[in-house]
Amino acid sequence: MIRRLVPTLVACLAASACVWPVPLPGEPVPTIESAVTWDAAAGTVTMEITVTDLAATTVRAYPGGLDVAGVDDTAAPFTFVFDTATFPADHRGMLVLASDGATIVGEIEAMPDVRCNGHRELCDRPYADVRNITTHNAMSSADDGWLGPNQTLDVPDQLEAGVRALMLDTYRAGDLNDFGSVEVPGVDPDTPYLCHAICALGNQPLVEGLTEIREFLDADPGAVVTLIIESYLDHDLTAAAFDASGLTPHTYVHPGGEWPTLGEMIDDGTRLVVMQDEAVDTTYPWLMNVWQHSFETPFSAATPGDFTCNHLRGSPSNELFILNHFLTEVFGSPALAAQVNTNPFLLDRARECEAFHDTAATFVTVDFFEIGDVAAAVAALNGL
Repeated sequence: MIRRLVPTLVACLAASACVWPVPLPGEPVPTIESAVTWDAAAGTVTMEITVTDLAATTVRAYPGGLDVAGVDDTAAPFTFVFDTATFPADHRGMLVLASDGATIVGEIEAMPDVRCNGHRELCDRPYADVRNITTHNAMSSADDGWLGPNQTLDVPDQLEAGVRALMLDTYRAGDLNDFGSVEVPGVDPDTPYLCHAICALGNQPLVEGLTEIREFLDADPGAVVTLIIESYLDHDLTAAAFDASGLTPHTYVHPGGEWPTLGEMIDDGTRLVVMQDEAVDTTYPWLMNVWQHSFETPFSAATPGDFTCNHLRGSPSNELFILNHFLTEVFGSPALAAQVNTNPFLLDRARECEAFHDTAATFVTVDFFEIGDVAAAVAALNGL
């Protein structure tokens, strides 16, 4: 097989596929097809190559790019198994060449994003040991026009920016708010909504909001997302909304004991953890009770001096730790977030509370997550 790519072959590979020498008119054009499987738990990618219209005797793949020697397979079926740790950062395509000794066909084969929640290092880490940027009242955003919002960006943009846990509140349209008026008038009273206490301040149909999350999971097969729901719905209404949005097949059911790694959850297709503050209904085992698995610090701080590592709800013996780290004066605000979202204050407090409870701060919960050093603090806690 040709060891050095001739300039013409290099040039035509810029179009992702080419044959050298160029077939004569009427001759079949050889092609390469690949089937790629990512095993997140094992940290491997398997590629099976099929070559048509060429009796290939050698297929070569370049997992490290052209500057690194390729890997050969000299007998069909042409199969390669790669350790993803050897891939370049943000690896998205692999050069594959096939030859019969006289003709070379080359293609750039698409590769999966082999990162778990954005980092390969997290693939073999148990879910309970991964710290997550967590948005308080995630649905309440300035982008969506909510009054007194807790976030600037809407939920899809939060997820795109690296948020992996969302705190959400769910209400029934026909229920009465604190002023005695219907939460969302003019619709079927059983319609579930995302609201924060008073739906007149901002609302979104729950099915619509869950569909946005499902679309994100579909677009990012390496993402593991958690929903922590303050629910004012019965289980049937909640489950129906998950079914209608297409999210239910993604949900994870924890059988007890050790939590799986992110890689295992990705391989199993159970990339959505759903916890709410309602008793468990065995009809819907994926609707887990948050206080059976988690504990939290107090959430009513008005000044930085009010923060404490003491627990409020849930047993500190539970596996998951919600570190509430936001200030509230009736509403949250960017100015309040700026007081507490920066390092070293945020990172120091998180480390202090992790040491206090001897466990990872699974959910670092903040307002206006893009203000300050939240992403950097969570990355540091994860050792990234």
